[in-house]
Order: sequence, then structure tokens, then C-alpha cells
Amino acid sequence: MSRNRTFVGLDVGTTKTCAVIGQEYRGAQLHVLGVGTAPSYGLKGGQVVDVVLTVKAIDEAIHRAEKAARVRASQVVTGIAGGHLQSHSQRGEVELPRDEREVRERHVGAVVRGATMLTLAEDREVVAVIPKTFATDHLTDVLDPRGLTAQRLAVEAHVITGATNAMANLEHCVDQAGLSTRGRVLQPLASARACLTPEQRREGVVLIDIGGGTTDVALFVDDACWHIAVVPVGGALVTADIARGLRLPTKVAEALKIEHGRIEPLADGDDTTVEVPGFDHGAPVAVRRRDLSEVVAARMEELLRLVLDEITRSGYYDILPAGVVLTGGGSRMAGLPSLASEVLDMPVAMGRPRALWGLDESLRAPEFSTGIGLLLTASAAEEADGWVSADVHRREGVLDRLGGWMRSVVSPTVR
Repeated sequence: MSRNRTFVGLDVGTTKTCAVIGQEYRGAQLHVLGVGTAPSYGLKGGQVVDVVLTVKAIDEAIHRAEKAARVRASQVVTGIAGGHLQSHSQRGEVELPRDEREVRERHVGAVVRGATMLTLAEDREVVAVIPKTFATDHLTDVLDPRGLTAQRLAVEAHVITGATNAMANLEHCVDQAGLSTRGRVLQPLASARACLTPEQRREGVVLIDIGGGTTDVALFVDDACWHIAVVPVGGALVTADIARGLRLPTKVAEALKIEHGRIEPLADGDDTTVEVPGFDHGAPVAVRRRDLSEVVAARMEELLRLVLDEITRSGYYDILPAGVVLTGGGSRMAGLPSLASEVLDMPVAMGRPRALWGLDESLRAPEFSTGIGLLLTASAAEEADGWVSADVHRREGVLDRLGGWMRSVVSPTVR
């Protein structure tokens, strides 16, 4: 086993690009060496719309992470997000040969590959395939079918597809920044690896990752991802409404949201104001906290109701006893957990990246969940003796042992 392996996670978001550099010591301890961030102006709804600006953001984030880590980055693990992603429930089935009734890894690989045989348009491709449960003959809900005797082997799988050009555009930007793509990972799965506990994933939980341009929704049951959806709005919607409603520059509205945005109702008679720069050469403008709170609360409730629609549409609403975990930069708003619990009618907790060696407490913030998760995914995939770049949420202890056949299943995205 190699030592001191270095990994780089690159989260290219709509409002922020984040690079995280980590190193693994003795094949066990993952140490965060450096983190770099930069504003993003070249993406819309999680997709690249301006190559030059996106490359600039990647350059800045990588440079800052390299400076902090004192390590040069050459290969990165990138996150995949955006409204172009689509979720499919698929079934695969194979018949075992008469002279070979014991299920082996090659049979498992064949049945999972069969679940990816979708009829897709030319501009779409399979991004990830995530087995939910297996079945052998009449035995259902099998976690690991290897070694069982059967005539037929079936799998219920969760297959994610994406727009080929959207992913190619991001990879082109990475190339233009002088880097190569080591692997591609669905961002909500990366965030889940960083934030969710094994118990939450096993019992049933929904992760809501609120980014700048989109909100990712991922449902986990029996330690597997059963559904993913992308809501095409995020924290930038709140900023835009503050800017329009209160007639402020966008940058000022964003700063006002971060520093003073809150959903909790203000006390009766509280008419306090905050002075911020306006359009007239920066002349101060007095903004009532009550007006700001009303705008923020209205937009976040709208977003949460869109999320509720997605959870309900999935058909799994009633099997999520662990409730909701909120993460992402857009989740850092006073009163949001209470509003989410009210709208979704579930218990709600805040999700932050797990404590890692060298991870400063300031980096254990929701906006770093995806970046840290990409780093953890890179380390776990290498540990499994090969890249499983699309399927990052393998079952703890079960699918981790199936890394060989999973690698062949997701070959379209392996680098």
C-alpha cells in the first residue's frame, strides 16, 4: 500500500469555487493540508456558462489551497451538479449458468451493468449507478449476494444520468487551469459522505445541500442512496430578491444576507436598521431588519416547498425517520432549521464536515461539506484499489468490498 498519498477535491459552485488538498498517512489518517476558495462568476445553475471566468476561479482556489498546503496540485476530483442531472430507478436481472449456481463478483457486475442499459439521447450519459438491494430467486432485500446459490440474480439500482456537454465543459475548464480530472463525483453524495452518520444513512434520512444556484436533495435508506433530485434554485435566489426588493447592489445584498439575514421573527416593535452602501456612489442606505427578515423567510420557504415536492414525488417520505440534514453555504441562516422542520414536518439537524486531522474548526462549516466530501471520496476510492468515481456512496463494509466490479460498472466516468 502506498503512503503519503495526496488528494485534491475541487468543488466548482455557482457562487464559490473551493479546493481542498489532503494527504493520507500510512493508509489510514487523512490530513487536511490546505483549503482555498474563490468567487465564481462563470456558472449558472451549477453549469459552466463562461469558460474564462470559471478557469480564473479554479486557478485562484487551487493557488490558495497550494499555498496553504505547500503542495502542488496536478490531479483533482471534481463534483458533478446542476439541473441537467436526472434520477432513474432501474432493475437488472441475469440468469446464472447451470453449472455455476454460486453468485460470484462477475455475476454481480453483469447484473448491475444491466441496470444501466437505458435508452438515452445522444447528448446524455450514465453518471452513476448505485445498487439499492439484490434478489436471488425468491429471496429479496439481499445486501451482498456473493456466495449464495441461485438460478437468477436481480438488482434494484438507482441510476443517475447527466448532460454530456455540461460535464465536458467543466472538465475543459479544469484542463485549461493546467489540471487533470482524476475522478468525477456527484456533489450530494460527496456532501453525504462528509456529513451523514452511518446510523442516519441506515435508518433513512434526506440530505438537503443548499448551494448558490441549486439545491441538491439526496435520500438515503438502508445505507444506500435511493433518490437524488436537483432543485434549480439556491441561495442566490435570496440574494437576488434582497437586491431587487430593497434596491441594493447584488454584492451588498449578498453581504447583508450573510451578516444579518435571519428567518426567526423579530420581536414586536423591533424597527432597527442596518446601514449599507447603496447605488449612489456608495451612499449609505438604511435597511430595516424586519424587511430583510421577511424577504429571506419568504424565499427560503418557497425553496423548502420545492424540496418537499421532490421528497413526496420520490415516494419515500414516510420511511425517513432520521429526518433532514441541512448543509451547504445557503443553510447558514438563523432560524432555517426551525422553518425547515415546520415546512417539511420532520426533525431537522445541521450537517457539517466530520472532524479530520488538520481540519481547523472554521472549516467545519456547511459550505465546505462538498469539498471535504470529495477529499474523503478520493481517499476511500483509492483504498478500494481503484477509482469508483461516480458511485461514491457504497454501503459501508459491503460495497466497499465490491470495489472491483463497481469499477467496471461506472467505467464511463472513471478517469
